[in-house]
Amino acid sequence: MKIINSLVECLGKFAIRGKMENLEEIEAIDRERLSEADIVEWRADFLPKAEILKVAPAVFEVCNGKEVLFTLRTTREGGHLDLEDQEYVNLIKEVAAIYQPDYIDFEYYSFQSVFDQMLDFPNLVLSYHNFTETPSNYLEIISELTRLSPAVVKIAVMANSEQDVLDVMNYTRGFKTLNSEQEFATISMGALGKLSRISGFVTGSSWTFASLDEASAPGQISLANTRKFLDILEN
Repeated sequence: MKIINSLVECLGKFAIRGKMENLEEIEAIDRERLSEADIVEWRADFLPKAEILKVAPAVFEVCNGKEVLFTLRTTREGGHLDLEDQEYVNLIKEVAAIYQPDYIDFEYYSFQSVFDQMLDFPNLVLSYHNFTETPSNYLEIISELTRLSPAVVKIAVMANSEQDVLDVMNYTRGFKTLNSEQEFATISMGALGKLSRISGFVTGSSWTFASLDEASAPGQISLANTRKFLDILEN
């Protein structure tokens, strides 16, 4: 399972997250702290839009040697940037053309009208986030995203009951069984959903997100603790 640490974050692939809100914070990052992560997620939305391209060289330098997931989490899905549809695509394409991140997050349901402009990108992480509930149409969402065959299907939804957590885990297992070549990153958010973040070896969710310092999503576990749990469970 890959661990992702947010650099503002990384991926189990293990991803890490760590807020970086200016150039000085980016340059001050201790690269050794990223060593446990498989992928670093750059949450560029923590920066003003006008600063993203200015600080990008420093970000990719800090992440040198790691796979990078470039993410513009917009206000439509719990992020910090308010972008029009074309603005969103244009900014993604600008960063991709210069720095060629290994993965690019795309908020499919929020920007479906411009998705056709992203069809040439084989490295998309098609994502859906719901910070309120586990929607009743979860099966429809995972089915549609899987049908599009992106690099990764990412779904993060809020757990309001134990059954919500079990549903996310069960649905993921089912879709992974039927689509063995597809990569999934499914997360049940909140305290109840922590189990979903470390059980991917059972459910078929191959990415999990961890935080360097401050969690960027409800129920997120620190990088150090995530690595401990995965070492115990997967070995």
